[in-house]
Amino acid sequence: MEEARPERFVRQVGGELVSSVIARSRPIRVELLSRTSRPRMNWHFCQPELTLFWFGKGCPRLRARIDGRPVEYQFSDAASLALFPAGTEIEGEWSVEPAFDYTVVFLDPKFVARRLHGLIERPAIAFRHDQLARGLVELGQEATTPDNLFDLFAEGWASQALAHMARLSRGAEPAKPVSRGGLPAQKLRRIEEFVRANLDETISLSALSDVAGLSQRHFLRAFQESTGTSPHRYVLGLRIEAAKRSLSETDESVTSIALASGFSHAQHFSSTFRQATGISPSLFRQQRRA
Repeated sequence: MEEARPERFVRQVGGELVSSVIARSRPIRVELLSRTSRPRMNWHFCQPELTLFWFGKGCPRLRARIDGRPVEYQFSDAASLALFPAGTEIEGEWSVEPAFDYTVVFLDPKFVARRLHGLIERPAIAFRHDQLARGLVELGQEATTPDNLFDLFAEGWASQALAHMARLSRGAEPAKPVSRGGLPAQKLRRIEEFVRANLDETISLSALSDVAGLSQRHFLRAFQESTGTSPHRYVLGLRIEAAKRSLSETDESVTSIALASGFSHAQHFSSTFRQATGISPSLFRQQRRA
């Protein structure tokens, strides 16, 4: 599980890491992590292993794109697990409390291939599974004080957990996102392509409804059901996303980035960016290049 990974795999987490416990065995790597953050925390994750997350208190909402599909999920004590197949890409934003804990388990691809005939292809997010949750508590205890029996314990845990995850993926429907229904995926892609191609222009509701081929009234309802947000906030989100890339990857001035991202002036951009991320554009650039 420590072999070289293709460049497309990424693991970027906002906030500050306070503590971590990492334990490895042949079938799994388990990480118990504690972080502090502002109310909104960026997350970009795509790894070659099947991964299981258990989010403790402090991670109530995820708004993101999963393999390009906009989603929003509410987490709670009763629905705190997330399962991501290998290669699933998540990029978006967490609403978090100032301090929070979570556990992530990476399952070795060779182990999964040997034990499971077929792939787990469907993510399950913000779901409840009592057996997995109880097993994760015990796994965390073992990982905190590993001894010479940890490998044996981990292999048994991984085999049992893999069976639960396979049944979950193949049988029960995963928890549905808050945003559902509405526009077909093809029309959502067209809208996204149109917005990205015209970020520096004024984008009207009329233009977006024309791209979707719907009346403005029908478009508003269908778009809200599909994305869980309004067209205005959706466009604003893509503009902030584009600005983040420019701040991270270029030396352009904040004013130039603001105009290129569709903001009328730098002050409007800075205040909107701070509301969305909790920090100024300049500080965001410094942190990304630190």
